[in-house]
Order: sequence, then C-alpha cells, then structure tokens
Amino acid sequence: MDIHRLLHSKSTWIMICFVIGLAVFSVTMTNSDIEFMKDDPAAVTETMEERPVGIYVEAQPEWVNGTIEIGSVVSVEMRSQLLAILCVIFAAIFTNADYKNGYIKNIAGQFPRREQLVASKFIVIAFQVLVMVIVFTISIVVSGYVMWGSDFYLGSVTELFQYLGVQYLLHLGIAAVMMLLCTLTYSTAFSMTSGILLCSGLAVPIYSLINKAINGLKTGLEFDINKYILDGNITMLLYDSTSEVMVRGVAVGVAFAIVSLFISTIIVKKRDIR
Repeated sequence: MDIHRLLHSKSTWIMICFVIGLAVFSVTMTNSDIEFMKDDPAAVTETMEERPVGIYVEAQPEWVNGTIEIGSVVSVEMRSQLLAILCVIFAAIFTNADYKNGYIKNIAGQFPRREQLVASKFIVIAFQVLVMVIVFTISIVVSGYVMWGSDFYLGSVTELFQYLGVQYLLHLGIAAVMMLLCTLTYSTAFSMTSGILLCSGLAVPIYSLINKAINGLKTGLEFDINKYILDGNITMLLYDSTSEVMVRGVAVGVAFAIVSLFISTIIVKKRDIR
C-alpha cells in the first residue's frame, strides 16, 4: 500500500524533478567556478580544513587546466548536501501524509503488530532515497558531459560505486531521522525545517563548541563530533577517502537508521495513533 501511495503521489515525481534540476544546477555552478578560476588564477580555492556553514560546492584546483573525473564531481556535489536536503523534505512529506488524511488511523486496528506500519514506511523511504541517489548521479554525469565533453572521464567504477553506497547509507540515515521526528511530533513543518537547518550547516558552531569542551577535558584528546554524525560524514566523505573513513560512514549511517527505526517502532506501539 505504501509503494502504491509512493508511485501515485505527485510529491514523489515533483521531488525527482527537483533532484534532476538541482544536479544540473550544481554542475553548472561548479563549471562557473572553474571558469572564474581560469580567468583569475589567484582565486584558485584551497581545501577547507573545517566544515563551512551553509551550502557550499568547492571546485577542485586541478580541474582548471586538466581533466575532470566523474567520481570527484559526484563527491563534490554530494558533499554540498543538496541531495540530503531533498531526502529530508521527501521523508517528512511522505511520513506525515497518511497521518493528515486519517489513513493510518483507519487501518491501524487491522494490524496486531503496529511495527509493520513503521517498517513499511522505512522500506519505501529506503527505496525512494536509492532512486534519488541514482537519479542525482546520472544527472550529474549527463550534465558533466554536456559541460566538459571529453575532459570528463570515468575513473574506477568500483570506487565510484563504493562511494555512492556509503553516501546512500548516510542519506538513508538522515531520512530515517526525519521519519522519527515526524512520528514523534506529527509535524511535517518542524521535522522538515530541522532537517534543512541541519543540512545547511547551521549546527556547525554548536559542534565546534562541543569539540572544544570535550577536548579541553583531557590534554591531547582530539575528539571531533563530525566523525560520528550524519551531516558531518556526508560533508567529510571524499571520493578517495581511506577505507577507515568509508567504514566509519557505513557504521554511522546504519546506526542512525536502526536507532531511528527502533525508536519510531516503540512510539507507534505505545501511543494512540491520531
């Protein structure tokens, strides 16, 4: 029933259109950044050591006078969290849609195990996030070929799929957190706003304060909360990251998804559905 609702919902197809549009837009802005650096060599960007506040796409200096690898571009656009914001919006809209029209309340009594309702939503959200990741990547590749032609090339297919797999789990994790917030508050607006602000990097100053507080407790301790949160891993995960960073990304994505699913299940089982 949830799959049927997904496929016949206007918001689903509108979201796919936005995924394509934002992918094309991000590649266009990256190309503009490259052209700007060609015109002004002194403006070549340097890799930022800390997470920026806001949505940020960073063109690589080597792209100015060389070839451009598909995996590197996909990595840059993914790390901007544009796709994460769309995943947040979709998860919030989809989770609360059937609460608003009374659909869940009418059928909840027919399910002796209410966790099935949560599991069903999570499976459909996982499917849609996968579709969004695939469409976003394909749109980037097509746009890249239009922009850069033969200079745009495919490197290691294995590394690209590995990177996309980790990013998928991280984006699924953040979508699962939105499902939890919607289940807890019944508010699409609150959940969506919280997720967008999170993906926009507005929590970065808070993360910095937490890091300083924890690192100040013990000399030599180099704690970084960004390593253990979803948005931090999305922005820090590079196309050529080490296996340690990749494994950590998988662990964070899976952990947040499982915990969010577990808590959502408890809420639905214990609380009256309205």
